[in-house]
Amino acid sequence: MPATSSVAAAAVPAGRIATYTIQEWLFDHAQGRYDLDLAESGVQFQHLRDLPLDGAWELDYSLDRGTPELRAQVTALYGLTDDAARGDRDVMIAHGAQEALYLLYRSLLSPGDHVVATAPGWQQAWEVPAHIGCEVSVLDRRPGTPFDTEALARAIRPETRILILNSPGNPSGCSLTEQEWEGVLRVARDHGLWVVNDEEYLLDFSASIVHRYERSVSVSGLSKVYGLPALRIGWAVAPAELIEGMVNYKRYTTVSNSLAWERAATMVLADRRRHLSRYHGLVEPGLAQLRQFADAHRDVVELVEPHGTPFAWFHLNSPFSSAEFAERLLERRRMLVMPAEVFGARQGLRISFARPHEVLVEGLRRLSAELGDLG
Repeated sequence: MPATSSVAAAAVPAGRIATYTIQEWLFDHAQGRYDLDLAESGVQFQHLRDLPLDGAWELDYSLDRGTPELRAQVTALYGLTDDAARGDRDVMIAHGAQEALYLLYRSLLSPGDHVVATAPGWQQAWEVPAHIGCEVSVLDRRPGTPFDTEALARAIRPETRILILNSPGNPSGCSLTEQEWEGVLRVARDHGLWVVNDEEYLLDFSASIVHRYERSVSVSGLSKVYGLPALRIGWAVAPAELIEGMVNYKRYTTVSNSLAWERAATMVLADRRRHLSRYHGLVEPGLAQLRQFADAHRDVVELVEPHGTPFAWFHLNSPFSSAEFAERLLERRRMLVMPAEVFGARQGLRISFARPHEVLVEGLRRLSAELGDLG
């Protein structure tokens, strides 16, 4: 992908949206072909026994914007508990962070708007706006390199509506520095842009974009850091005018989330310290193992040091494309990783390392064996 590329709604037949390559790789192409997964983007999943469930909970509808109790927990997470701090911001609960983003795009954007996103990244960020009828400029940022604020400024047009960011980033594992944030938000203010940041991997929400910029949206959830993707609990924090539009669009889609899982999520956030301790207990030793692996294979892979994510990006020096190499891992080692191509990039792999020790050891052994066969 060039430094800046454009995606238009006409890239696929009218009325259709492009194939979601990330999900196609995971849920179609790779299914039944692996017994070891270092592709999942969150920490090792938890189980029902790890949650304080109550058999007396009723299975009724929840509210379209989420229960007051869960919304209050999210509000507290961001430190927005008093009127002065909260301002005009509101909270809605969505069916995962991805639904929150989808609701934002569908309710905020109109045909003819211009959107700026970054790659490697989540395909939804450019395909859904393009499907709406927007033109999308995708800025290519090689993982491990500085964010090019000058390229961002050049990409802005009079019709630019929103800038879509992901920091800490998936799949790169990189975060914007304070200097980069200053540059990005200077451009946003100069042009009156909305800025959404996917903050699934943010641990300290006092650093959220909602505290940095008034026309901003933070999206996060319980899937990645907490290892609870089956709950499908995400949220958005944004000015009330945007939240109202998102809630109204949700009424046409999933109506509400599971009341039972919203109650479980409320208890998870009330016990957040324990869940973060579990997260660190998987990430820190896993990263140490990954660094040793990268050092032993520095001739074929280059580790991009992750900034608080449970996965890392490797630049791949191989006669095969990263898609071909990932296919070889499936075929020859029954192991699943994420190739750069599904994120709009090339010659890279996303490797998850927040796994139980024995799982990661075996995964890196198989990866080492396949890298050894490249010669």
